[in-house]
Amino acid sequence: MTALKHLIVRLPFVWLARPFAQNTARFSTQDPTLSKTEEDSDEWKLKGRIYSKKPIKVELVGGKRYLWCACGYSKKQPFCDGTHLWSRFKLNIKQHPVFFKAPKDMKASMCLCKQTKNPPYCDGTHRRKEVQQVDVE
Repeated sequence: MTALKHLIVRLPFVWLARPFAQNTARFSTQDPTLSKTEEDSDEWKLKGRIYSKKPIKVELVGGKRYLWCACGYSKKQPFCDGTHLWSRFKLNIKQHPVFFKAPKDMKASMCLCKQTKNPPYCDGTHRRKEVQQVDVE
């Protein structure tokens, strides 16, 4: 019995309060007048700063782990240098740096527009009108 009591004391409060939080009402903060296409066109703004409007070819070493920058502020593009940690209070993006392991020695097109649906690799999203209209700093 003391082991059970010890377990209950050690459980975090958040875990214990979880059943109560699941039954609360959830309200949407979206504007109902926005159409689905308008929402999709603004989605790119939440994916990170557009560093460049074209991908970069990178030599990847098989078996090596890499960290792809998703915020667009890294000085070592396309790889993360931790800049997002210092400017987190300014960033309002959905993506986070992506760890990936190269399957073999290869050349890969790495996304620099940060809008890809297949991070860290380029999927051609940089060709979209919304991305091409943005002024790159």
